[in-house]
Amino acid sequence: MIENLDEPSIVAEKEPKPKVKNDPRILKARGGDPNDVDENRRPTDPVGLSRSILHVLKEHEYVRVLSVGPTALASVMSAFRLASREIESLTNGSVLICRQSEYSAEIGGKKAKGVSTRIFAIDIKYAL
Repeated sequence: MIENLDEPSIVAEKEPKPKVKNDPRILKARGGDPNDVDENRRPTDPVGLSRSILHVLKEHEYVRVLSVGPTALASVMSAFRLASREIESLTNGSVLICRQSEYSAEIGGKKAKGVSTRIFAIDIKYAL
């Protein structure tokens, strides 16, 4: 059997999956120096992050907060506590729970390990 070499051959290439960039359920927390002159290099404000968590939970079943470093993780956990108090006062028996896992991140071109915190609002009777 002779192949026709004039026709281009079709090679099936595996296309990489595109990363989801504008997922409204994903928030990112920054670490940094609280006294930095540049506001973009300061750590995430826990009060603002807690408001964002509650805003996302109004529309979706969970929110995922990504953080790299101890300062960013401390902001996430402070925001979680603030949002927990707020949701208990706003709802009739809902509580927030969180699950954390590690993920690989790249910060400034260097590999780093981050913490992914998934936050859910559930009815109190399921939390006990």
